[in-house]
Amino acid sequence: MDAERVAGYHGTGFREATGRQDEVGRRGSTGERGVPTVPFPVVPEQRGGPDEMGGSGDPAEIGGSADRGSAGGSPGTEPREAGQPAGPAAPGHSGVDGDALEVSRVDVRWEPLVVRDGCRPDRIPAGRWPSDGGLVRSEQFVVNEAVAQPDGGVFAVHAPPGTGVAEVYGDLVAAIITERARRIADLPGPAAAFGESRSWSTHRVAAPNPTLTGFEIVLAAPDSSALTPHGLPPIGARWRAAATTIDYFASTARLADGVGAWAMLAARLGDGAANRAFAERWWRGAVRGTDVLFPAGESMAAALRRLQAESAAVDWQAAVARFRSALAKTENLAAERTEVAASVTRISELEQACEEASCSAEAAQARLAELAAGEPAVREALTDAEEEQRALLAELGAHQLDRPVFTTVTEDGKTALRSRSAVSIAVAGGVRRGRNWRAWTARRRELRAACAEAELRREAAAKELQALSASLAVAWTAVNDETAEVTRLTAEIGPLAEAVALARQRWGDHVPDGPAQAETEDAALIEWRETSAPWADEEYAASRAEVFLAALNLHKTLIAARADVFARNLGALMDVLGADPAASAPLAETEVAAADSPGTESTPADSTTADSTAAAVAAAWQSLFLVVPVVHMPFGAIEPLFAGLGPTPLGWLLADHAERLPGWQQRSILGLLNRAVLTGDTAGSGEIARVADGDGFSSGDGDDGDDRSLADDEAVTAGDDLDNVDASDNVAGGNVAVDGGVDADGEAKGDVDDNGARTTSGAFSRTEHSNGASAQRIAERASRYGTWLPASRPDSAEADESAEADGVDAVRVWVGTPLRVVRGLDRATIDLRNSLAYDGLLVSDRDLALRSNAGRAPGGARRPGRRRPGRPRRDPMLRRRRPVLP
Repeated sequence: MDAERVAGYHGTGFREATGRQDEVGRRGSTGERGVPTVPFPVVPEQRGGPDEMGGSGDPAEIGGSADRGSAGGSPGTEPREAGQPAGPAAPGHSGVDGDALEVSRVDVRWEPLVVRDGCRPDRIPAGRWPSDGGLVRSEQFVVNEAVAQPDGGVFAVHAPPGTGVAEVYGDLVAAIITERARRIADLPGPAAAFGESRSWSTHRVAAPNPTLTGFEIVLAAPDSSALTPHGLPPIGARWRAAATTIDYFASTARLADGVGAWAMLAARLGDGAANRAFAERWWRGAVRGTDVLFPAGESMAAALRRLQAESAAVDWQAAVARFRSALAKTENLAAERTEVAASVTRISELEQACEEASCSAEAAQARLAELAAGEPAVREALTDAEEEQRALLAELGAHQLDRPVFTTVTEDGKTALRSRSAVSIAVAGGVRRGRNWRAWTARRRELRAACAEAELRREAAAKELQALSASLAVAWTAVNDETAEVTRLTAEIGPLAEAVALARQRWGDHVPDGPAQAETEDAALIEWRETSAPWADEEYAASRAEVFLAALNLHKTLIAARADVFARNLGALMDVLGADPAASAPLAETEVAAADSPGTESTPADSTTADSTAAAVAAAWQSLFLVVPVVHMPFGAIEPLFAGLGPTPLGWLLADHAERLPGWQQRSILGLLNRAVLTGDTAGSGEIARVADGDGFSSGDGDDGDDRSLADDEAVTAGDDLDNVDASDNVAGGNVAVDGGVDADGEAKGDVDDNGARTTSGAFSRTEHSNGASAQRIAERASRYGTWLPASRPDSAEADESAEADGVDAVRVWVGTPLRVVRGLDRATIDLRNSLAYDGLLVSDRDLALRSNAGRAPGGARRPGRRRPGRPRRDPMLRRRRPVLP
């Protein structure tokens, strides 16, 4: 396992700077625009630098709590560019790619511990949707990361058909509403919820407190039918009684949205007819004739009149105390689980360090054995050198004693000297003595040279032995040190593992620990891991749902306490919506015409009037979102409906099927909202390649009954005419080919023009677009978290080949953070989808209902080992592409 996978992230989200930063409890920011907020709890990420998510280098950050910024709040939150590099990329599956310049990408399939640590309890929002089940691993990671986005952030989610988009949106809505309830609870009283009065035309409204703005939610799709019946998941059976007790305008909700509504959480708007119908039902109480799906109920206007009459009985302090009590309970439970999560993360780090220390100890022991094996030979060489030197010195000594003598005269010599041949004899003797001397001298030189060489060999052998002894000492020290380090790390793991084991006894498989957490190959372990609900044990999950219901109760209490203000603000907005299809643009046509006339010069007074009008319209919309947190609408209705807001942005855009939102349209839409979460499927069977034949657009391979199938979806966006799209333009995978068409991975052919979405830093641009690319595709290109998928269908590829053939990006596509669990489909269908487009990404949820009774996955810590490489890459020439019909 790569050590980079076990460290933490940085991010921004719900917390603000307070004097209680060490508490696990989250504190909302002031919400005042221009006031910076403190980052949201850290997210696990690649380790290696201070700019990483949680990568400050402080061990206390690992698995610990951290301050959070604002979820809805104001544009004053200090921004972080989407896709900003945060440390060195892991080799192989993560890193900088040419598709998004300088964006350090993390492939969550091959870095599974990143997702595990991203689901830590200190990152999970306090409130959740009151469902009977919890979010699975990838869904919870998406929610946590989306909440952690700064103001201006755009988060891309790859959502294949059948994955839990509605569940993710439900928890996001609950998190946003809960954070606004924090701000409400921090008000000195309900009177502080509204400030100065603003007016446009004949209407006069009170502006909401800035701390309560920025939490507006627009849930958009290509058309209303693309969403679930109510856009959000249903309430769980066990929570219906509690919801009935709170009664967040349930009668009004059923009147406006049908019999399935349990609280007034969402409004359906769109074109003029849809807006008028909503105003008539919701505000004035009109009944749809004999339609049993929309029964009679209490209109919002009648409800506000009733609450205004009962305002004296409103117990503001009790509602605030109830919310704070539920919140404190949840924060205490989160703190308890955060300690265990810190232990889980620390165990991973210690296991990695222990593995490295063990490898070092083994290497040191091997080196020691190697040195020890060579020691006898070195000592023998020294002994031989010494013996050789002694022998040569002895021989030299003996040779010295055998030195020739010149002055010795024997008796025979004396006799010879008296003879007549004395001269000849003397000469012969001298020659002989000279020859003997020369021979002796030469031999002495040889022996001296040999002694010198022997001395050098002895010294060299002695030095080699000395060096070997020093190396042996160093090797022994290294072995002892590394062994001691392994012992220390093992001892540190022990208590942590015991704490995790005890936690597993209490919370079962909701503790993300064990071999499956780092698995990248074993399909069974991967499925077990992906279908788990991290930290969603019964006690904690129920407490979070209670926080959300208490937040709704606090909202209702505020509405009851200021019913007169809400009635005035909402009445002004409903009069406009109900009177004119384009009434959401408050400027009169004459004013707009005058402002746009070439010969008309705008005066400071005109500018002030326009700004005042826009501020009043924004205040009216913000008041509606205080009562109805979510507004459903098609993509095409967002701009005309909110055109009169001026410079005041709304809070959140949750865009479903964003692969069908053209890039040329995202610029103006994102300019109206602070944050965006885009979900779509740009790479698989959910985004069908459609071609224009004589009868219009056709599609194939959609799954009948799949709530995310695009088989019946219209091209581009519903409610929009196709005047902006040339008849010859192809729509492939939902990406409008405005100039040059699109390629196999849904990206525009040709170069990105001057208005291209990629900035010099590779970050997502909210104000630009790429030719032919959808908003989902643009966001995915700059997405930090995601995965690689094949760009074409590997029908002819062998089973053991990978989609990343020879590293050629032409046959693979980078998608956003994936939702992996498909709900309600059999394994055969999921396997078919994986083989066609998803490269093994998807897993089945069929075992979710049995998890509580099934045997648990092996617990305890596991030495994860080195990071496993992906499957062998496929040869792109082996791919068969589906023919495109003319």
